[in-house]
Amino acid sequence: MSSNNRSDKVIKQFYHTLDSDIAETLNDEQKRAIEHAVKSMGLVARHSIDIRETVPWFGKRFYFVFLCGRDHRKQVRERSKLVHFVLTLLILIGVVSISLLAMLALYLIKSALGIDIFKGFSFGIWDWFKGLSL
Repeated sequence: MSSNNRSDKVIKQFYHTLDSDIAETLNDEQKRAIEHAVKSMGLVARHSIDIRETVPWFGKRFYFVFLCGRDHRKQVRERSKLVHFVLTLLILIGVVSISLLAMLALYLIKSALGIDIFKGFSFGIWDWFKGLSL
């Protein structure tokens, strides 16, 4: 679908949802300004990555959307405290997970090389890991 068709659909939908009494009072200059604003809001933008899927789950259907692309907006969107908290939490979980996996990998490499840092002490992870690989 071309950008003009997409823009036309968004603008047509806008006028469809706008109260008809109000739409009739708009002059041509106001309509052009509104259409320009709607187009510049990013509602008709194309994204580099645009994945939209639905997934059946226990008799219901859920959808997810993953969009990624360059931000062409002039104003920065304000984020709520909840969004900041969730992003911080996700980053923290990611950093902790990567750190733990790196430490596990280093421990397994140390154990595979037979390096014993504390004499007579072991977490038992190496024995468990060897049992899995058989």
